[in-house]
Amino acid sequence: MAPAQEHYDFIIVGGGTAGCLLAHRLSHSAAAPSVLLLEAGTKPSGPYLSAPGHRYTAAFARSDLDHGYVSEPEPSLNDRELPYARGKGLGGSSILNFGVYLYGSSEDYDRWADLVDDDDWAWSSVQESFRTIENYATEGAAAYEHLADPASGRHGTSGQVTVSLPAVLEKSVAPQMASLLAAGESLCLDPNAGDNIGVSLFPYSYGKSGRCTSAIAHLVDPPKNLEVWIDATVGKLLFDGTSVIGIRTIDGREALSSKEVILCCGAIDTPRLLLLNGIGPKAELEALDIEVKRDLPGVGKHLRDHVAGIMCVEVDGSFNDRTTFETDPNSVEEAQALWDRDHTGALSLQHSSLWGGFLKVPDLANSSEFQDLAPADQEFLTRSKVPHFEFLNNALLWPPGSQLTPGNTYLSFTAALMNAQSEGSVTLRSNNPADKPLLRLNLLSHPYDVLVIREAIRRSWNMIIENPDMRPHVRKTLSGPVSLSDADIDAYAKAEACPIWHANGTVRMGKEADGGSVDSSGKVYGVQGLRVADLSVCPLTTNNHTQATAYLVGQKIAEKMVREYKLASC
Repeated sequence: MAPAQEHYDFIIVGGGTAGCLLAHRLSHSAAAPSVLLLEAGTKPSGPYLSAPGHRYTAAFARSDLDHGYVSEPEPSLNDRELPYARGKGLGGSSILNFGVYLYGSSEDYDRWADLVDDDDWAWSSVQESFRTIENYATEGAAAYEHLADPASGRHGTSGQVTVSLPAVLEKSVAPQMASLLAAGESLCLDPNAGDNIGVSLFPYSYGKSGRCTSAIAHLVDPPKNLEVWIDATVGKLLFDGTSVIGIRTIDGREALSSKEVILCCGAIDTPRLLLLNGIGPKAELEALDIEVKRDLPGVGKHLRDHVAGIMCVEVDGSFNDRTTFETDPNSVEEAQALWDRDHTGALSLQHSSLWGGFLKVPDLANSSEFQDLAPADQEFLTRSKVPHFEFLNNALLWPPGSQLTPGNTYLSFTAALMNAQSEGSVTLRSNNPADKPLLRLNLLSHPYDVLVIREAIRRSWNMIIENPDMRPHVRKTLSGPVSLSDADIDAYAKAEACPIWHANGTVRMGKEADGGSVDSSGKVYGVQGLRVADLSVCPLTTNNHTQATAYLVGQKIAEKMVREYKLASC
């Protein structure tokens, strides 16, 4: 017997960061089209999902909310197989990410617009889209306005995604920032104003009641024309000739779309689903006995990410009391009770104050690694608002699961490569939808990346550890290079560097002749009724933490669909 079929105007596959927003925008438009949103996971519940004090915990402690991907052995990283967290559940990776909410540089979006020949993606346009997305709270900045000024006039205050700065800074933050500024680093009062060069406090997607996931922002009290299926993994796209007309889940449930199917499964699972359904490089598909529906060589290619070295030191107790608190079971229990009661207490403060900076490498343009880049990449990297690396301070303890000595205090900080040139791929292991994809990250496989991460680690160590105001507090190193020589930093990077889980570019937006897989509206080339709206479409890796970019992609594609289908309101 044929499976029962249900009919909708739009079907969205993937209830993640972009997918939940897109479902909200389409279903709330004036035309009120019928929308089906499918999510492979369930509705998240349970521990570690709300309090700022747990912002780093869920990614490592909630395997039930993670697809659990692991890379193939990484040749440039001592053949290590690297875990790659991908959120599974309504909200997607906004459930598990570290909550940072940064736009990137204005130059990112102006170059994006140039690459795809569409000014909708230029900075002047995306600023307004960001305002639509966010409910940006600025009241927390009054106590430290000399360090942060997220002026409300620059940001939206009536959107669905809560963005804020902590109401109170953790103990070590202001002194450390002041020390770096006194040493000559520049201050960036608002890293979301288009120029993020300098040292900043980082806004995050938390409010007074805790983490704001995309599902919390967009799926509370859904309208009657929006239906949500959970535990619904899509394995099959239904075709009529060269048009996609619906989907089939792996348990046999079918739904048909009168207008479009939109894939929002993320930079790993969107190319995987396309490949399983015959859209991708012809030779790869034929080798797995998959019928070729459309030969698109770029599907699954061009995977890029930010790669980081995360360093950790033990410091004396006068510096920060965060991990002293975490090693006291009675304090933790009391803090959880206060958070559960009224969202106060230590869990509302601990881990709330992430700060860092987006910086440049001096004299980079004189290196052979830089001079071997394509002229367009060289020009972009020399623009004044384009950073070469990021450092983050006050981050998670590293490595995850490290045993804390009761009474001791620790500090982690990170050096992360921006504008990586190394590219990886997502390919299929087989034609079985139940098999996980082959994930090849190829991190630090390009000489430019090796040079910049080396300089980023060296400078971050000097700023944080060798700083004369900080050095007296350091007791020992838990994770970091043996010395600051080129050889020791390179050895450390090979042994410890990791992705930050900002995968993008695997169904890249751009001209088909230039290797693009979708046009500037997310439409898949050569296939009618099929669109992509997630980080897989990015033609470049933005200089930020990519949560905000994922929301932007969902918003921009929604705006384009509302105009195209005359849905009248977005």
